[in-house]
Amino acid sequence: MMKKWYHILWGSKEEDELVKRVKDVEAQLHGMGDMNDEPSQRPDADPDDLTVENAYKTRWIWYHTILGILMLMANFIMLAIFTLLAIKL
Repeated sequence: MMKKWYHILWGSKEEDELVKRVKDVEAQLHGMGDMNDEPSQRPDADPDDLTVENAYKTRWIWYHTILGILMLMANFIMLAIFTLLAIKL
């Protein structure tokens, strides 16, 4: 049930295709060594391929960057309000 709601609200075809591609690559690399090895150490790994972990990290960075900018703007607005109140009172 939760998976259904997750896919309704946040799922996308691109993400499902990405997960499928990652699983296919993992199946191809099975037996070639530890999956935590650097991509340059794996012969068939393409550094340009997008993985689920990289997609998550990219989204996390953008999400928190936007939140930080919004918080900074809110602080400037509050500072302006406090300054106006201090001048008028």
